[in-house]
Amino acid sequence: MTLLSIKTTIRVKNIQVSKSFYTEVLKMEIVEEYGSDSLGCIIRVGGETGNALIELSQIPEDHYYFDEAYQKNVVNDKIDLQIKTDNVDAWVQSLKGIWEARGPVDRPWGSKYLYLRDPDGIQIIIYQEKSSL
Repeated sequence: MTLLSIKTTIRVKNIQVSKSFYTEVLKMEIVEEYGSDSLGCIIRVGGETGNALIELSQIPEDHYYFDEAYQKNVVNDKIDLQIKTDNVDAWVQSLKGIWEARGPVDRPWGSKYLYLRDPDGIQIIIYQEKSSL
């Protein structure tokens, strides 16, 4: 028995704004979209070879699964998405004037971290490991 991949679901306020952030700002690829009783998409992290997925899901107020928390921007660092890159400095340049970010920050263990938040307030960390600096 083997676990093969991971998919993280994020309940978003506005699917169009979130899709734009993840695809245009973070350059991720949509691999599936759906819409009937809810709206959403599945995004692959890491291009064609990536095996991590993020599902963005907007749940309408009249849906049985709806929770008011889905409509709020809550800065909560209880969880964050950490995305590995081979060039943090290139991400700093590509985000300039497009999206607010902090860093890069050199971490005590030698990695570089770039901090930003998605449209719903979730912290995104783009990091480069010490071994690839």
